[in-house]
Amino acid sequence: MQPDAPGDAPAEAPVRAPRRWSDSFSKGAPKAPIWSAPDPALAAAGIEGEYVVARVRLVAMLLLLISPTYSLLASRGEDPMHVAGFVVTLLAAGVSLAIFFRLRNGAWRPWIGFASSAFDVTMVSVALTSFFIVASPLNAINSTVTFEMYFLALVATSLRYDARICMVVGGLAITQYGALWAAAVASGNLTAVEMTMRAGPYIPVDLFTRLILLGIATLLAVSIVRRAQRLLYLASRDRLTGLFNRGHFDRALVSAMDQATRDKTPLALALIDVDHFKQVNDGHGHAVGDRVLEQVADLMGRSMRRTDIVARYGGEEFVILLPNTTREAAFHRIEALRREISDFPLRMDDGRVLRIDFSAGVAATQADGPIIDPKVLVDVADRRLLAAKRAGRGRCFGSDNVA
Repeated sequence: MQPDAPGDAPAEAPVRAPRRWSDSFSKGAPKAPIWSAPDPALAAAGIEGEYVVARVRLVAMLLLLISPTYSLLASRGEDPMHVAGFVVTLLAAGVSLAIFFRLRNGAWRPWIGFASSAFDVTMVSVALTSFFIVASPLNAINSTVTFEMYFLALVATSLRYDARICMVVGGLAITQYGALWAAAVASGNLTAVEMTMRAGPYIPVDLFTRLILLGIATLLAVSIVRRAQRLLYLASRDRLTGLFNRGHFDRALVSAMDQATRDKTPLALALIDVDHFKQVNDGHGHAVGDRVLEQVADLMGRSMRRTDIVARYGGEEFVILLPNTTREAAFHRIEALRREISDFPLRMDDGRVLRIDFSAGVAATQADGPIIDPKVLVDVADRRLLAAKRAGRGRCFGSDNVA
């Protein structure tokens, strides 16, 4: 990385102004559209949240099974409501057990959050529908204990850290309960004395208020997710460059390794070190050094895929994780990135331009053997990075036998 004199810079050399990530950080995390997939940091937290919900759901279903089982035995199976309550709870416990073991075995997929959340809400509606069938429509729409389980399901959606799940499941709860209310009205006279004596009076404004409360609970769940999104963004990002920090990358690497092992797909990793960065700091000051790191980070962020994870690994060192990418493909992409960065010099205040280059080492799970330990993958890439620096810098090594 060497500065050129003002008159030596070619007229056609493109110079791109770096994006000031630090400025955006002083104002807080950027606001993503509500209907958008969570970023990788939030998605990783959502996977952990889904597993927490699965455990709590399983324990809750087993505990809730005690009451209908006791009632069923006490009534000797003669009360239809007790029979329906036992069957619905047993079914929910069985599905909860299946979800728990699926997640425990690492079989997570993005749609699981939507499906399991919809299951939670639908099971509440199924329970109310069973009251509708075996007791009376008024028993279904006036239920208090069972209805309040909607709110537990809506609160649990926020643990997935995906606002889309909150909105979809909230809308599902409102639609299902509203449909149950409409069916109850269509079924007959809800003001009959014998019906109201058993299930309470039919008060439309109270039922309408329930729908409003479900909507409010949905908005609260979305607000919790949006707040968590901002806080997690700030906690997982490097303040100077706006890239992910090392802590988040280490967690993402473990998750990506597990996913690649399950799917039997390649996973590539590149360690990048900006060449002669200490000379920049010593010769031009830390402010210029910061601008160099910002420009490199900006070009990396623009050049990588959305599924790739780009992080500042420490100092002038960066790391890129490339899922479902072979070592050869990763090598060509990193080499293309190196050439792009070297083609965009940094213009300094005195008119000179500072040409930026880096050295890199690339490793991948399949090409470099059956690697299952994240530390081993990093060590292989680090060894090749060191070899690239010893070979003269400004180059990328993707294997150990490079001449």
